[in-house]
Amino acid sequence: MSIPPIKPPRGIKPTKETSGLLISVIRALSASETNEQREIEKAKLEKEYKRSDQRLDELVSLHDQDLTEVMQIFSALSEKVTSSREKIHAVKENLNACKQLLRCKREELLNLWLEGIEHKQVLHLLKDVSADSCGRMVPLIEPESLASSNTSHGPSVDQ
Repeated sequence: MSIPPIKPPRGIKPTKETSGLLISVIRALSASETNEQREIEKAKLEKEYKRSDQRLDELVSLHDQDLTEVMQIFSALSEKVTSSREKIHAVKENLNACKQLLRCKREELLNLWLEGIEHKQVLHLLKDVSADSCGRMVPLIEPESLASSNTSHGPSVDQ
């Protein structure tokens, strides 16, 4: 049974011992006049380093199961995020391709629409022309002139 890490209370910022410790070491080394004092400072640093390393090892071994679980979860999430990013990239490429195809279809539809309008206009003109032609052709042979044309050298209606 492992104890979960304790979250510090909100609003209270943890003290930054590392920067303060580093500054005090630099000051001590700068203030030291002899190599003996520097060696003493070096020994203190090594002792503190070993102690913090030992404490870190203890914490890691204490929370080994939790750390392993967190790393596995993180790895799975990382893979899912990577996979999702790849899928999103593929979807964006597909959308751009579809957009381009839709532009082409739009241009094609516009051309077909314009062509349809032209055909409609031609059809109206043909109807107008045929209506005018039929109207002119029928009155050319009037019933009154038929009687007079029988005696002339024109074609006979009875034939």
